[in-house]
Amino acid sequence: MRFRMRRPTAPPIAADLGESAIHAIQLTSDGHTIAAAMSQPTEPAESFDLESHLAATASAAETFAASDTWIGRRVVIALPASLVSMTHLRLEAGEDAALAAQSRLPELGSNPMVRTIDVSSPWKTGRGNRELLCLAMSRESVLRYVGILHDCKFDIAGVYTPASMLLRAFAHVNRRDADSDTATMYIDLGRHQTTVAFGQGASLVAARSISVAATTKHAPAAPAPVLEPAVTSATDDGAIDFLTTLNRRADNESASLPHLSGDGSAAEVPSELCEELSTCMRHYQSLFAETPVQRIVFTGLGAMQASPCCAIAKSLHLPAQIGDPLARWNASATKTEIDDWAMQLRPQWSIVAGLATDLGEEFKS
Repeated sequence: MRFRMRRPTAPPIAADLGESAIHAIQLTSDGHTIAAAMSQPTEPAESFDLESHLAATASAAETFAASDTWIGRRVVIALPASLVSMTHLRLEAGEDAALAAQSRLPELGSNPMVRTIDVSSPWKTGRGNRELLCLAMSRESVLRYVGILHDCKFDIAGVYTPASMLLRAFAHVNRRDADSDTATMYIDLGRHQTTVAFGQGASLVAARSISVAATTKHAPAAPAPVLEPAVTSATDDGAIDFLTTLNRRADNESASLPHLSGDGSAAEVPSELCEELSTCMRHYQSLFAETPVQRIVFTGLGAMQASPCCAIAKSLHLPAQIGDPLARWNASATKTEIDDWAMQLRPQWSIVAGLATDLGEEFKS
């Protein structure tokens, strides 16, 4: 009998259709190295505009399709955070989740794409009742993005929500069973809004979108430099170990940023944002008092500057770190036109890092 050697199948291209830039990376078949990376900024605007972003996506897709950087044309995508509605549902016994979500989110049309995550707590939920986290997108908007990529000969292997990908980007530091006993607050500081996700270990249990950005002006989309170390304000050994491991580089280079101290003035970020984040924290604690939040991980374009992150961490009284989601992979030989890319702090690549991680069907939206 003759045996044929099969060539390893290249992972799909991971593409974050973000509001500040379109990011894309592709791993090697062994999953240890970033083979290629590309980024194309979108035009700044005062608020998210669907038509403008669709045009920017079409331009980026054409640029990416014309490049010989990629292997294959399979792609997994995350849509802009502004297109995703997130809400918490409490269902009575026998109540249909899809119908309940549609009644709560009428602005998404008659047939939205809905994903629900059961976050029922035995301490809070009565018999027959369920607590659900609902993530929903307009089907019409999703199909318009899919159509643009199809026109450029890309094969869509999955469409995902940003909040889920925030946790997937750092799943490698939440692999132990005991990690589910601790909670992390992920804060993605976007151009037009802030996305908040709470994870118990690697499980998403709460999320919310806040229509307030970290800065009043648009931050530049240029890469951030490696920052100097800061003294941690964490006192819990578990929080310290988690934050130390977060940005450990696969090729043994120095970590891009140790723990943030509590330094920073709240005046550096809108007071409304700090108040909304405090409200998110209280809402989480009302649902999961038995699993308190122990630390914050900052991602997104706004996390390219340490000062706003320090101010937010100080207002929430928690240890924190700016996350480099690509640190786990070897990027020393990545095909990219970005100078010194492998040595930068790259919090704005968090969503695409989550997409590049091995994705299970339970994360698909």
